[in-house]
Amino acid sequence: MGAGGLLERVGGWGRFHVLQVSLMAVPLLFVGSHNFLQNFSAAVPPHRCRGSGHPRPEDPPEGPEGCVRLPANGTNATEACTEGWVFDQSVFAATIATEWELVCGQRSLRGMAQSIYMTGTLLGSVGFGGLADRLGRRVVFLWSLLQVVGFSTGAALAPSFPWYCVCRFLCGMGISGLLINGIGLTLEWTPPRRRAPVVAVLSCWVTMGQVTLAGLAFCFRHWRHLQLVVGLPCGLSLLCSWWLPESARWLLAKGRPHEAQRSLRLVARVNGVPGAGEGLSLEMPEAEQPQEPGTTEGASVLDLFRRPAMRTVTTCITAIWFSSSLAFYALALDVQRFPGEDPFVVQLVLGAADLPFRLLVVGPANRLGRRITQASCLLLGGGLGLLGLLVPRELGWLNMVLTVLGKGLMSASLTCAYLFASELFPTPLRQTGVGIISMVARLGAVLAPLLLLAGPWVPRLPPVLFSTVALASGLLVAFLPETAGLPLPDTLEQAQSRVQTHSFWRVFPWSRGGGGGEGTWQTKL
Repeated sequence: MGAGGLLERVGGWGRFHVLQVSLMAVPLLFVGSHNFLQNFSAAVPPHRCRGSGHPRPEDPPEGPEGCVRLPANGTNATEACTEGWVFDQSVFAATIATEWELVCGQRSLRGMAQSIYMTGTLLGSVGFGGLADRLGRRVVFLWSLLQVVGFSTGAALAPSFPWYCVCRFLCGMGISGLLINGIGLTLEWTPPRRRAPVVAVLSCWVTMGQVTLAGLAFCFRHWRHLQLVVGLPCGLSLLCSWWLPESARWLLAKGRPHEAQRSLRLVARVNGVPGAGEGLSLEMPEAEQPQEPGTTEGASVLDLFRRPAMRTVTTCITAIWFSSSLAFYALALDVQRFPGEDPFVVQLVLGAADLPFRLLVVGPANRLGRRITQASCLLLGGGLGLLGLLVPRELGWLNMVLTVLGKGLMSASLTCAYLFASELFPTPLRQTGVGIISMVARLGAVLAPLLLLAGPWVPRLPPVLFSTVALASGLLVAFLPETAGLPLPDTLEQAQSRVQTHSFWRVFPWSRGGGGGEGTWQTKL
């Protein structure tokens, strides 16, 4: 009996798991809020030049009216705004753009601030993922919560733009840490048959953060107040999550059976089966932990690349995460395709539209398998992106429908990809592997706004690029083994054997057979 068997002996799915998933709701709810915060905190309201001279009201903001003025002597020549700007406050009381005048020649600094934040999430993914495999999931998760609440508050109190960027960078690192370790810790306590719905629920919390952001931004129109409000709830989560036990699966993989036993007994008491907890002797974990030689001790990140089977898994799942993230953020950040709409309503619609996709992906992932579900999301999403190129501008409603469907499919792809990755990597390197591929996914999030900058000059380039990448990644799913219903691999050998023996062509569940008899083409790795 391995770690999965021990989880069943302490009650399987019970009150502990419900409490754990509920506690994860608060921090995950505000992950989406932090990611899209600058849609409001860096918004640019209509503005004009301050001081003497005459503004040009016939021109749009950020054009001549917002950046130049007619001189006071009445000539037709224009001059730059040298005394600052006057901003309209009917929608936003203050933003970083109005407080530090990040307009006209300084407008690129707004995008730089968002890129700095996303760079923090990128580095936090690999940094906190590796630390979690060394120090434990629980301690890194709690530290990430503390880091988010601390530096989000620091950003709200920042006296200057550089300090704001530094705090946002460190806050982004904490966001990645709580995301990958919060979900990772939850999944390692979850029985196999419950993993897909649990991932869907946790993903919905992240998506609900976009909806929550719309409501919070509507209530708090000053960027400092909004920044503070989205950060403080992580402090409450830190206080409420302190009792959560460390992953027994990780403790066993690290050769710490006595600590694993304490964690299991706590879960048994919470689940209402204290007798099962008392029945776990000190020798049981030692006898039941994996015995393959060299599987846990000395495992390093290099094993994900120097072993052919793990290199295949890491490369393919990384490409899937990158393409899903690139397409998702390219669609989510391109709000200019809905000009004239209320920004709060647009944020609400785009966020709420993801919820059914993240929930409905559970059924196919369990019944059809991870592979066909993952491939379908990528291929359909990429196809809709290319189909949108054929829609004329006059049919704006159809373009909006395709955008919502494409973004929803990419969000479902991200949900399935996280579940898939957690089931492919072995316990000693699970958080390291998830951290690495999450870092590459964040790179897609960093590149998405840069890709959209080419839109005004080459309108077809962004959708063609992210759609093509999604289609190509959908084909890579064929190189990965099916993991639906299987226990999490606890050793490198277990993870490798799944890749080495799976059938390359059996992407579709109805083509599966028993045991891989004649006619089964095996992947050669």
